Amino acid sequence: MKLIDVIKEQHEFELTEEYPEGFDINEFKNIWSYAGKLKYAQEHLGKPIGNGSSRTVYRVDKEKVLKLAKNKKGVAQNDQETNWVNDGYYESVLAKVFDFDDKDFLWVEMEVAYRAKRSDFKRLWNINFDDLSIYLRNAYDRNKGRRPTFGIDDEVKIQLDENENVQLLMYFMLDSFSSEGDLTKLNSWGLVKRDNVEHLVLIDFGLNEDVYTSYYGVK
Repeated sequence: MKLIDVIKEQHEFELTEEYPEGFDINEFKNIWSYAGKLKYAQEHLGKPIGNGSSRTVYRVDKEKVLKLAKNKKGVAQNDQETNWVNDGYYESVLAKVFDFDDKDFLWVEMEVAYRAKRSDFKRLWNINFDDLSIYLRNAYDRNKGRRPTFGIDDEVKIQLDENENVQLLMYFMLDSFSSEGDLTKLNSWGLVKRDNVEHLVLIDFGLNEDVYTSYYGVK
C-alpha cells in the first residue's frame, strides 16, 4: 500500500494551518526509540494522514509531512529516499526531502503533496499516462538486456523521447535501480506547488531493487 493513497484527494494548495502547537523537531530528534518517536508524533501531530505496511505519515504543517518507519522495510525506504537529498539534477521530478534521521533513518521530513490524477500528466506533461508506463517498461527491459515487452507507436515514442520530464524520470529509474512498475503507479505521484507553479513529483521513491529483494522477495 502506497502512502499517498490516504493523503487528501482534492487539489487544494491554499492552506491556513499553523505549525502544530507543542511539536518541536529538535525534541523529536532527541528521542532515541521508535516507540518514543511514535508516541510524540501521535501526541503532537494527531491522526496520521497515511498508514502503509512500512511507514506512517503525519502532516507537520502546510509544507511538510513526516514519514516514520514502522520496521526495517520502512527504514530501508527512508534511507533510499534520502540518497537523493540536494540532487539538483532530478529535483524537478522528486518531492523535496527537508530533513531526515541520518543515523538510523527512522524518519524523513518531506514536501507535502496532493494526489495526482492521470489527467494531470496530460495537463502538465502533455503525455498519456499509459504510454509513459509502456515507454518506461521498455527502457527497463533494454537496460536489463531484454527485448522490450510492448510495442509503442513511433510518433508516441518520438514525443516521449523529446519530453524532458519523461527523460529525467527514465534516467532516475535507471540511476536509482527502481522498476517502472513502482514509478508508474499513480499513488507514487503527487502534485506540489513551487513558486506558484504546479509540478508532478514522485512522493514515494524508496522501493528500489535492493530494498525489494531484501524485504519483499526476489526480483
